[in-house]
Amino acid sequence: MKKTATIVLSLLVAFSLQARTPVFTYGLEWGYTATLLKTGQYNFICAEGYRIIENPVTWRYFSNGSILANAGLNFTDHLNVSAYSGLLGVYSRRWMVPVELRVKYCPAGLDKDGFVLSAGGGVTFPTATLRETGARGVAGAGYRFAIFRKMSVDFTLSLNVTLDHDRITDPDTHQYVSRTEIESNTVQYYALNLSIGLNF
Repeated sequence: MKKTATIVLSLLVAFSLQARTPVFTYGLEWGYTATLLKTGQYNFICAEGYRIIENPVTWRYFSNGSILANAGLNFTDHLNVSAYSGLLGVYSRRWMVPVELRVKYCPAGLDKDGFVLSAGGGVTFPTATLRETGARGVAGAGYRFAIFRKMSVDFTLSLNVTLDHDRITDPDTHQYVSRTEIESNTVQYYALNLSIGLNF
């Protein structure tokens, strides 16, 4: 028992010696988004009274952009956690305001040149019709160039998956289906994003 307690105490001391006060960071990120795939799951009652279940898959290319601001903390010499928000294009005439947390890991160190891995997710708020809250996930990799002291630039290629809702059209009347007749209505957008991030 004493041996176990000694080991645990030694580990706690070692971790406390490595720990440091988190350092505040902030930055801006500009991105080019190429949306490649849209999938959906629809389940609704049409005007004629019968149920329709559809799972459309649409391969179509849409160019979009994004600009996001972030603020966060460097918890170690290699790990940063930041909150991101701004304006994000996800599909044709579909813009959203994301609020997400993102983790960045730099094996060589946050203040040095080297590879950077990032992953995160959060909620999205559409700016136009169907303002129902969605969600989004991001995972990517890139390279960081340290410029001066705490200032650096990240070039990152990431995969973005955005969950949304759609306006369902009745096949008989060609009118939008009422929400009361919809049991499920989900859409997923899959996109590649090439971004440039400026960190301070």
